[in-house]
Amino acid sequence: MHTLRVQAFWDREAAVWVAESEDVPGLATEAETLEDLMAKLTVMVPELLEENGVAVELPVELHLEATRPLVFS
Repeated sequence: MHTLRVQAFWDREAAVWVAESEDVPGLATEAETLEDLMAKLTVMVPELLEENGVAVELPVELHLEATRPLVFS
């Protein structure tokens, strides 16, 4: 199985999760929740791979790494 890696981080100022990936050319998206972000990624990733002519062997696993700092005061 081929694995594509996507990194997500919490943008505190915009209050959204932002996703980027070196494995998926052109991927830059955001959503208010991780669940919404994952829903967007399931649609966007295959479309971007096709639009950019990136051939991947099926099945593909999307590995999402999410980082959100916790601040204690």
